Amino acid sequence: MIPRSSVIAALAAIAAAATSAASAQSFTQAAPGKQLFDAQCTDCHGINGTGDEAPAINHPLNADDTALHRIIRDGTPDGRMPRVRRMTEEEVDQLVAYVRVLGRGAQTPITGNGERGRAIYARLNCATCHVIGGQGGVLGPDLTRIGQSRSVNYLKQVVLEPGKAKPKGSTGILLNGFSEYLPVSVVEHNGREVRGIRVNEDSFTIQVRDQAGTLYSFRKTDVQNVDKQFGRSLMPGYKDKLSAAETDDLVAYLASLGARK
Repeated sequence: MIPRSSVIAALAAIAAAATSAASAQSFTQAAPGKQLFDAQCTDCHGINGTGDEAPAINHPLNADDTALHRIIRDGTPDGRMPRVRRMTEEEVDQLVAYVRVLGRGAQTPITGNGERGRAIYARLNCATCHVIGGQGGVLGPDLTRIGQSRSVNYLKQVVLEPGKAKPKGSTGILLNGFSEYLPVSVVEHNGREVRGIRVNEDSFTIQVRDQAGTLYSFRKTDVQNVDKQFGRSLMPGYKDKLSAAETDDLVAYLASLGARK
């Protein structure tokens, strides 16, 4: 008589082999989608969907295949994710299949304490520049739903070195590859200098908001100099000001804002 433990072990091995074969088949079916993802999605969602400027998607998603197809094809209503151009319906389906494969991966864990992070946010006076739920300043990005639109890794990079993590534009002329929240210094012919962030720009004009929230519009031919300070940010970096634990706590709080439950 075959021992019961041997039978159980054999059944477990068969189940594992079947699961492995199904996973391999699923990945093979999604291989064309990987090529599309690597070409069009990694700039925002990161390699293997681990998250960058956009959220990580290497975890189970709430959306079904129909909803995923619609989001990929048409983008999101808030404009943060643009619609995919020059892609057939079949290619969108292939991309959906690959995103499902990524969904079986491991999401970057949130190790900090959000309540402690809330206190750190208040201590650092972040509300001077940022809005949460309609309260706060307007110089920096609205953080009300930041946990839904940014990955944990991206949020941590912003906290530590904001000059290296300015988001790409999602509205207006800034949609065409310009970075948002770029520090700018404009010197008029009378010597007056206005410092702030670029709100909009075209070939002839530039709009700047200063730290008091005042909006200025300049014709480039009417000013002495426009200094765009790439690689810098008006937000202070906290790389040398917060401990590792404090950084994790602050990131945990930001990641909780607007995050899908």
